[in-house]
Amino acid sequence: MQPFFEIGQIFLTTFMLALVMPIFWIVLFLVFMQYRRLAATEEKLFGRAISGVGKQILISVALGALGGFAASAILIFLGLSLEQIGLYFIWPVALLLLLFNPRYLCFSYAGGIVALAVLIGRYIILPLFPMLEQNFIFDSLLMIHIPALLVLIALLHLVEALLIYVGGHWGSSPIYLKRSGGEVVGAFTLQRFWPIPLVALLVTIVAQTEIVGVSMPDWWPILESNLQPRENQSLQYMVIPIAAGLGYADMALSSTPRERTAFSAKWLAVYSIILLLVAVGSEFMRWLVLPGVLFAPIGHELLILYGKKQEESNSPRYCMPEKGVPIMKVLPNSPASDAGLLDDDLVLKVNGNPVDDNREMIDRIEDSYFLVLLDGLREQKPFSVILRKAAKDNQAQEESFQSKRNAQSSYSLLHRSADLGLIPVPAPDSPVYMEVRQSDPMGRFRRLKAKITDWIKRP
Repeated sequence: MQPFFEIGQIFLTTFMLALVMPIFWIVLFLVFMQYRRLAATEEKLFGRAISGVGKQILISVALGALGGFAASAILIFLGLSLEQIGLYFIWPVALLLLLFNPRYLCFSYAGGIVALAVLIGRYIILPLFPMLEQNFIFDSLLMIHIPALLVLIALLHLVEALLIYVGGHWGSSPIYLKRSGGEVVGAFTLQRFWPIPLVALLVTIVAQTEIVGVSMPDWWPILESNLQPRENQSLQYMVIPIAAGLGYADMALSSTPRERTAFSAKWLAVYSIILLLVAVGSEFMRWLVLPGVLFAPIGHELLILYGKKQEESNSPRYCMPEKGVPIMKVLPNSPASDAGLLDDDLVLKVNGNPVDDNREMIDRIEDSYFLVLLDGLREQKPFSVILRKAAKDNQAQEESFQSKRNAQSSYSLLHRSADLGLIPVPAPDSPVYMEVRQSDPMGRFRRLKAKITDWIKRP
């Protein structure tokens, strides 16, 4: 047990170092910028940020650390070392794919392309041009251990699936979305980001007399390194701290945010487990290498297309019914939350008067006295709550309501709703909405070319 105790100490110490490395804080800063951008969008739509940036960061760091710890333990157990993966080839390919579409910034696509390039180089290019073996870049490409690369892709996506299932729906942001037919419906954007501290391995060849550290069992590593030591030499592994980042972006249109993230996490986990089994199996059955290389990008793309089709083929969940006004989201620490209103409640009456439009509902609430009676349906059962507004002597609050009501801005209704702590389903002809634009890969290249041209022409 002593060797395992020493290995555990080294692992924990290195993992803690990953949390204070500059690269981890750079990733954390990028995560902060993404959440700040989301908060700015919410402030424009609702006049306030629905989810605090600080709270989002703390949750992301906590979940990212748990996911990174689990992934690191598996990486160490399998004996996967960094030089086997070829990150210096994957990142340039990933950044190039980013120009086509932001969602292609993923190791499943870049890693699949690099792995396929390794196979083409080994079995097609090298037999035709053996002199290329002397080229450092080409030789480094051929040194990539494809099973190890596929294992990394699978592990990162398995961690992502776990994080999506646990907290992918937290901080979901309601939006008004204009569909292709012109109707405006409600939806939720789901965007989460996690900084991931990791413990990784580096392997070097040393003389047997220079070996230091803890002796590992004979069965380890499961994924053998491509490095071949000579006589009186041996492989020595070192643990080092590194950092990575994971992100999730989706939209809940015909389902709730929790239902959508559970669906995405389930199928992403299935994809990850299949890829992991194929990757480990390809270490012992070489014929599995090509299926694994093809499955990494193609399986991931089919997964996204299936999820998108499944969500868009169903009827929108957040649209205006014939009677009443559904509540998309109740904001925490607000009058609506204190009154006991819940997400998906259907408000039918305000002080006994029927309401069939979100603007009519908000106007009736604001025209009421201190206490407002709301009647409606919750899971097909009647309910009644008392909404407590600002006291009449709170002149500043009353003036704020009135100024927003009289405002000409198209966002005034959403701002007034957010002040009460509820976001209603939009009217079909709502003037405030967002649209999903089709990706234009060549347009990105044209804009990049224009920026470079302008920079060159500057005196």
